[in-house]
Amino acid sequence: MVKIVSERARQLTQRCIAFAWRRVRRNWWLDRVCIGFLVTTGVIFGLSYYFMNVMANVASQRSKLIEDALGIRYTLPDVFFEFIGLLEMLWMTDMFDALMFVPTALLVMSHERPWRVVSRLILAWGLASLIRITTVAITSVPDPRPSCQYVEGNVFTAFTLHRCGDAIFSGHTLIFVVCAMVWTSFAPKNLVGRVLTTCAWGLCIAGSLIVIANRAHYTIDVLLAWYIAPGAWYTVAWFWYWHITKKGRLLRIEFPVEVGRHRDKDTPEMCQHRRVQLGLMRDGTPYDPVAMYLNIMRGEEGGELSPALEERECSILNAPINEKSSSPEADLSGSSIALKDESCIVIAEGFEMDNHQLGSSSRDRSLP
Repeated sequence: MVKIVSERARQLTQRCIAFAWRRVRRNWWLDRVCIGFLVTTGVIFGLSYYFMNVMANVASQRSKLIEDALGIRYTLPDVFFEFIGLLEMLWMTDMFDALMFVPTALLVMSHERPWRVVSRLILAWGLASLIRITTVAITSVPDPRPSCQYVEGNVFTAFTLHRCGDAIFSGHTLIFVVCAMVWTSFAPKNLVGRVLTTCAWGLCIAGSLIVIANRAHYTIDVLLAWYIAPGAWYTVAWFWYWHITKKGRLLRIEFPVEVGRHRDKDTPEMCQHRRVQLGLMRDGTPYDPVAMYLNIMRGEEGGELSPALEERECSILNAPINEKSSSPEADLSGSSIALKDESCIVIAEGFEMDNHQLGSSSRDRSLP
């Protein structure tokens, strides 16, 4: 009996290891360009976080000037302080960081495109941290928590959590909201995903109230984090779509399995439809109807173009960029065929077919 149980356990372990390795090879494997991008992104994020800590230390030392001038520790009036009682459990603010971050890490590990989620998360968090560098030490305010400690010594080497003066805006709330945005954008599009996303936003709201109740920040600091974090997230999303996805860059991050495939259950037709929408070929290169048409003609001519088409190909490929894109049609002089918008659509919809099939389909449509 013991041998049977141990043998089954060994087989289960081997299956789990094999599954994890297949998933790593399929979804996590990167090329040199993507590794360089992630390393650069990580370095920029680390530098932004370090200098944010430096500026928070500067803010802590400057906020002491207020106490020295007044002779007492003064707290600014805050509406939420009047309705939410004081809660001296500061460790709960860090606990909510863990409650948001750990499930988000599990979501990343189970996602079909994990490095894309990681990249978007780090870029949005880093952008918001860069914004916080410009705000945390510009205007000094008295700390809302009377028991806070001022930073003393070198501002470049000191690292203290919950220091005095580290106010505008809330870094804890920033983490809450960014993690909730990850769930909103990348959670499974089913009932379980919606429930988990709702729970994530519930934890985000609860954590924000805990921050205010512990007097770790003023309410305005929490509200600013709620405004800035989604703005940073959607700014990164806009930049990512137009400069990474649409241009076919970082393919091992954007489409680790196949260009146009978001999930393993996507059908080939769905993947093809996405590639047409993005203007990308199957290998991730931008869709070029002129080049595709010339390749079709090569297939029909047995691998060589007619002299007229070959001369026109050279003129098209060597023309300035603005000349290529200024006209909706590329007239193939010396032949009875002109490439127009209709033929571009035909080729785009059928670019998954081989050259012979695509050429036959184009002739059947009687291109103008």
